[in-house]
Amino acid sequence: MSPPVPTPRPTPPKQRRGKTPPAVTAPPGWQPPKGYVAVPVRRRRRWPWVLLLTVACCCGVPLWWAQPLSAQYPARASLPDQLGSLRLRQDERSQAAAEELKSQVRQSHLLAEDTFAGIYTTTDGKRVTLFGGTGFRLSPESDAEAELDRLADRYALKPSVPVETGVRGRYERCAVGRADGDTVVVCTSVDHGSLATGVFTRLSLDDSGRLLNDLREQVVIPKQS
Repeated sequence: MSPPVPTPRPTPPKQRRGKTPPAVTAPPGWQPPKGYVAVPVRRRRRWPWVLLLTVACCCGVPLWWAQPLSAQYPARASLPDQLGSLRLRQDERSQAAAEELKSQVRQSHLLAEDTFAGIYTTTDGKRVTLFGGTGFRLSPESDAEAELDRLADRYALKPSVPVETGVRGRYERCAVGRADGDTVVVCTSVDHGSLATGVFTRLSLDDSGRLLNDLREQVVIPKQS
């Protein structure tokens, strides 16, 4: 004989949520007793947080924006006799070419405070022509593009590409061109205090961009340093 089948438990009815009771108000015509003073509910003040946020926006953002300017301007430039494996050429022809470059930089950048130019070579035949100027620059990114536009005809430059510098406020661009029948890479690096341009032979575009970034660290020095 099989055991009896258990009777299923009845499902409890669903409880309906009652409507939210209306707010309690005083009956019509009710007057508070004599001497009764209503106590207002004190709200949490938020103005200190608003004040701190306002101060951070008003002071922090301008300081963040101005930091590269103060770190990069003013600056001075000096060409050493040797930059790593590069040696500055001191012969009369090279010095005359460097003076011509300085004159061209001065004519193209009327607000430049100082100009520099030099021709370096290595023992294995590589050649680096370095020139530029110091002075305040408000928009270094557009100045870098304008500098390569200025040199486009002289070096038959192809479209330029940006190069990462790793320095906030410094912008660099490079382009491949030709000079005296040889392939060259022309790179320019501009920050808020200086402009440095290099013409490189027998180097790739990436290597030229990195080398210019290294050279300008040794040639252009902020006066705060």
